[in-house]
Amino acid sequence: MALKKIKLSIAQGKKPVDPLEIFKKLTLRGSIENIWEPQGEALKKWQKKRNDPDVVVQMNTGGGKTLVGLLIAQSLVNETKGNVLYVCPNNQLVEQIVDRAKEIGLSPAVRYKSEWRDREDFESGNIFCVTNYATIFNGKSIFRNEDIDALVFDDAHVAENVIRGQFTLRIPYDHGAFSRIFHLFRKHFANSSQAERFEDISKGRFTSVLFVPMFIVWEHAQQLRTMLLDFGVEDDTKTMFAWAHLKEHLSHCAIVADGSGMEITPVVFPFSQLNYFQEGVRRIYLTATLPSRASFVRTFGVAKPTIIQPSGKSGDAQRLFVFVPGKDDEEQRNEAKSLVENRKCCVIPPSHKKGQEWIPPAKIYDTDSGQEEIDRFRRSKEPEMLGLVARYDGIDLPGDACRVLILDRLSTGENLMNRFIDESIRVETIRISNIATRVVQAIGRIFRSNTDHGVVLLVGPQLQSWVRTPKNRAYLPILLQQQLLLASELMRQVEAEEFSWEDLIEGVLTGDEKWDEMYDEYIDQFETNILLPTTDWHIELILQEQEAYERLWQGQFLRAADTYAVLAETAQKYDNRLTAWYNHWRGLALMCADDKQGAFHEFITAANSRSELGRPSEKREHVFKSAKPDEIGQQANNLANWYRRRKNQISVAIRQVETDLIYGPDTKKAEEACRVLGILLGLQAKRPDNVKDTGPDVTWEGNGELLAFGFELKTDKNKDGEYSKKNIYQCHDHTEWLSNNYDGKAALTIVGPTLPVSKKANPSGMLQIVEINSIRDLLARAKAMFEAVEAGDKTSLEQAFQTWLNYYGLNWPTCVESLDSMLAIDLKAG
Repeated sequence: MALKKIKLSIAQGKKPVDPLEIFKKLTLRGSIENIWEPQGEALKKWQKKRNDPDVVVQMNTGGGKTLVGLLIAQSLVNETKGNVLYVCPNNQLVEQIVDRAKEIGLSPAVRYKSEWRDREDFESGNIFCVTNYATIFNGKSIFRNEDIDALVFDDAHVAENVIRGQFTLRIPYDHGAFSRIFHLFRKHFANSSQAERFEDISKGRFTSVLFVPMFIVWEHAQQLRTMLLDFGVEDDTKTMFAWAHLKEHLSHCAIVADGSGMEITPVVFPFSQLNYFQEGVRRIYLTATLPSRASFVRTFGVAKPTIIQPSGKSGDAQRLFVFVPGKDDEEQRNEAKSLVENRKCCVIPPSHKKGQEWIPPAKIYDTDSGQEEIDRFRRSKEPEMLGLVARYDGIDLPGDACRVLILDRLSTGENLMNRFIDESIRVETIRISNIATRVVQAIGRIFRSNTDHGVVLLVGPQLQSWVRTPKNRAYLPILLQQQLLLASELMRQVEAEEFSWEDLIEGVLTGDEKWDEMYDEYIDQFETNILLPTTDWHIELILQEQEAYERLWQGQFLRAADTYAVLAETAQKYDNRLTAWYNHWRGLALMCADDKQGAFHEFITAANSRSELGRPSEKREHVFKSAKPDEIGQQANNLANWYRRRKNQISVAIRQVETDLIYGPDTKKAEEACRVLGILLGLQAKRPDNVKDTGPDVTWEGNGELLAFGFELKTDKNKDGEYSKKNIYQCHDHTEWLSNNYDGKAALTIVGPTLPVSKKANPSGMLQIVEINSIRDLLARAKAMFEAVEAGDKTSLEQAFQTWLNYYGLNWPTCVESLDSMLAIDLKAG
C-alpha cells in the first residue's frame, strides 16, 4: 500500500519568548482585556534581565502580579522547552491561578492533592506546572530529583510559614511521643528558672513558648531519634515528609514547645542542598510592595537579587480605615458587629479561639470546604460575615465579592518557632516587620486593584495603638500610611460629632461624591515616614545567619562557629538579644566540633544576656576559668564593703530570701525578699509602696541608661486566674511614677505566674511579666557568687566580686534585662 502525504501535529515556527508577544497571541476568555501599564513595565524590565538567576518582581497587592507571573512562566517554557514550576502558597491559590491562566488562554499542568493533570505535556516542555509550596518543599517531593529549569514563586514574601511546615516535625500534646520526649529534658528544666513553665507544658496548660537549649538537644539527639522511630515517624503521613529533611540533623534542630505540642525544626531553611537553588536554575519571586524585605530574605536567603519594581498606581485602592470605638477588645468587637450588621464582610482574627468570639454572626471558614465555600461567599449578595482565621494571605475577595474587612487584634506568629522569636527573643525590627507584613497581606484580601474601594475596621486597642505609632507605620507602604493618618483625622471629626462612622462607611461604599472629593483633596497632603536605611543591618545579619547555619547543617562546624562569632560581634552594635542568640548557636557549633570549653563559654555568655536560652548546669563549670575583670564597677565595690562589714549576715539573708521569695498569699514577705535580693546583687533596693503607699512594690537602682527597675509582685495569683484590668491599670500608674522619679530611665515588670491578661485590660507594649523562678534564678547565681568569693583569693575583694558578677551575668542592667519574660500584650486573654 502506497504511503499518502503524512501530516503531523507539530507546532509550526518558533514560539515567542517575549512575554508581551506571548500575551498578544493569546485568546482572552475572561475579565482580562489588556495589560495595565505597571504590568507591561514589569514584563519589559524582566525581559531584559531574564537570564539573571534571582529576580524579584515587586508590585502592590492587587497590582496584577499573577498575570505577570503566568506570562513569565510561559515565556520560560517557550525558551527552555524544559520544566518550569509556578508555585503558590496553598491549594486554594492553585485553583485560582489555574482559573486565571485559563482566562488568558493558557492551560498549565497541575500538581496538587497528590494528583497530576497534564503531566505528559509538562514533562515534554510544552507547558508549565502550577503547584504549591508544600509539594516542592516536602522532604519527599516528587520534584526533588527532577531537572527544574525555572520556578516562579507567587506571594514569596509570605511563604515562610508554609515552607517551615515542610521542615517541621509537629508532635501534638496528645500524641504518645510527646510525654516521653518531653521527659528527656526534665532534669535540665527542674533546676532552671523555667521549671514552672516546663511543668505547665507537661500538663497541657496555657503558657508561653519554651525553648530547649541546644546543649540539651545535642546531648539527647540519639535518644530523640530512637523515640521518634519507635513511634513510626518514618511511616506516618503527618511526619514522614519533614522527617526526610531532619533525620540526619536532629542535633542541629531547635525544639520549642507549649501546651499544644512540640515542634522540631531548623532555625534557618537549609536550601543549599535542594535542586531548585542550584546554579543554572532561574527563580522569579513575586512579592508585594513592602518597605522591609526582611521576611522575604529570611525565607529564601537571596543576597543580591535583581529587583523589578514598576511605577504607577496599580493596586492603589481607595480605603477607609475605621478606628472602632471602645475601651477594650470586647466593646470594640461589639461595636464592629453593629457597624457591619447589614453588610457583607469578612473578619480576620489571629487565632481560632479568638475567632469564636465573632460567632454569631460570623461563619468560620474551614479549609476542608475548599474553594467551593469561597466561591459561594464571593457570589453571595446577602449580608453575612466570613471568618478567615489567621488567613493573612491566600484567599482573595476583590471588588463586589467583599468590600468590608475587619482586622481583629494584633497578629501572632503562625508556628512555635516564630512565636518564640517574636515573644522571647523580641528583636524589635523582626517583630515590627512580621506584624507589618501580616497587616499588609490582610488588607490585600479585599483590595486587588486601583479601582477597588472599601472599608477596613481596626478592632483591638493594641492594634489601633500599633498603627498609630510612627515607627511601626514606617514599615507600611506610603499609601497605607496616608490612609491611616486620614483615618486618625476623621476619628477626631467623629468624636466631635461632625459625622459618624456609619456616614463615612456609607459614603465610601456607595461612591458618594463628597467622600471622593475629600479623599482626592487630602490624601496626598499627609506626611509619611519611610523606613530608615539603618534597618539594612538586620537584613545583612539574616543573610550571614543563613550562611552560618548552612555550614552547621553540612558539618562544617568550625567554619560555622567562626561565622556565628562575626554575627555576634556585629549584632552587638544593634541588639543584645540577637547577640545572645548567635552566641548560643556558636556554642552548638563548637560543641559539635568537640570544643567543650569554648562551647560552655558561649552558652554561659548567651544565658547571661537572655536567660530563656538556658544555662549549662554547675557541674560543667570545672572546664571554664573566668577571666579577670578589666574594671571594677559600683556593684562590686558595694558587695566588697558589705562582705567586710557583715559577712556573717549574708548567708542568713540568702536563706531568708529562699524561704520568702515564693508564690503564696503573703506578698509582703515576697516583696521584702525581692528588696533584699537587690542588696545581695550590690544594688540600691527600696520598697516605695511600703513607705509612701505609692510607686511599685520594689525598686532596684543602678547607673547608666537604666536608672531603676520596678517590680510589681503578684505572687498571690491562682493558677486559674488572670491579670485583671485593675492590675494592669495599677501598672500604668506605677510606670508613670517611675518615669517621673527617674527621668524616664526606668522600667516595670510584674512578678507572677504566666497567666492570661484580661480581655478588658490594655497593657502597654513594654509591660513584662516575669515568673518568680526567674527571680529565684538570680538568687541562685548570687548565692553561687558569694560561695565562689568565699572559696577563692580574697586579696582584692572588689576584683573577686567583679569577676563573679561578670561570670554569672549579674551586672546592672544585664541582671534585670536578661530575665526570662513575656510581654503582657502577648498574654491578652482569648
